[in-house]
Amino acid sequence: MNSKTGKKDAIAKSSSRSLILVVLLVAFLTIANIAISFTQPKEQINGELWIINRVVSGQTVEATVASNPNMNVQRVRLLGISAPLKEQSPWGDRARQRLSDLVKEQKVILEFDVKQKDNSDRLLAYIWKDNLLVNQYLVAEGLAIADPYSPNAKYDARISRAQSKARLQELGIWDTQNPLRMSPRDFRRQLGN
Repeated sequence: MNSKTGKKDAIAKSSSRSLILVVLLVAFLTIANIAISFTQPKEQINGELWIINRVVSGQTVEATVASNPNMNVQRVRLLGISAPLKEQSPWGDRARQRLSDLVKEQKVILEFDVKQKDNSDRLLAYIWKDNLLVNQYLVAEGLAIADPYSPNAKYDARISRAQSKARLQELGIWDTQNPLRMSPRDFRRQLGN
């Protein structure tokens, strides 16, 4: 082996190490940026303390007001997102399980927007858990799709940005090897729900 080949090999190894370090640094900064955007709300949270009794799906929970646990249980639909149904395996189960891991039997803040109920008489809310906007978090993990619900639009931009990042990173339903084949909304229409 001559000295020119040895120098080229050394330069190639050094370049590949540098490239790996740059990629790791970019990944770290991206993750840090996402974490900061979830935990530091830009808007004032105006909500009520509730207890999540049960997670029905990746977008619906049952809850009671924390100050009145004897009150009737209310169904709450998470605003700004649409999660796959359980029939959309494996994504529906994953979304429900992740939401359950985050909020089941926990005290959370429900924040309401302009319209407080949907046509199915469910409450419409954003869920905050320890300064984490759960609706946005599910989208950022690729477990739900950003789905605006006009006139409720307070966090639409945040949720949309989270979806763009999840798509770029091919997370969850955006994984090119095992993507969600049909949007939850279209799947529900197909089922007649």
